[in-house]
Amino acid sequence: MKKWLLVSGIFFLSLSGWAQFNPSFRKPAASQPSDQRKVYFSMGGGLGFGTDVNGFNYNYYSLLPMIGYRLSDQFSVGATGTYQRYNYTSVGASYTQYGAGPFVRYMINPVFFQAEYDLISAPNIYSTNSNGEPARSTFPRMLFGIGYIFSSGKRTSLGGLVMYDVLYHVPSVFASPIVTRIFVSF
Repeated sequence: MKKWLLVSGIFFLSLSGWAQFNPSFRKPAASQPSDQRKVYFSMGGGLGFGTDVNGFNYNYYSLLPMIGYRLSDQFSVGATGTYQRYNYTSVGASYTQYGAGPFVRYMINPVFFQAEYDLISAPNIYSTNSNGEPARSTFPRMLFGIGYIFSSGKRTSLGGLVMYDVLYHVPSVFASPIVTRIFVSF
């Protein structure tokens, strides 16, 4: 685990240094119509594995699509989606979470601030249905955070975002109020 954290840290430090060499990455190509420059798409994701607090082994993957519209060079609005699949290998169980929500973003190149409201549908371990399985419930999240965008070409970029859920409370179906994302934008 320590090697993984060290390699990840070195990777992100090298990316942040590399991003400093191209401060004009957000300037649009002159041949594109203005409406095409205003719309952007992102796809984030995640992979992970570990052991939960009860000693069960798990792995997961997630997909996080996003579409945004630039109202100005600094301000944009849009919508996000979430799909997460968790597999508990030691007990042969799995479940999915999915949801969507609007966001607003304010850019101060290459740093940005983002606020997002998500509604996530997930199995509620604190409530069961008639079959004795966890009932599906919808949970709100109000996220505020800061991110950084690294230039990786004229039309693409790599970004990272750390957010805090101000609606988080214990008990919760979410492991933490802190949400981290890595994404590629087009």
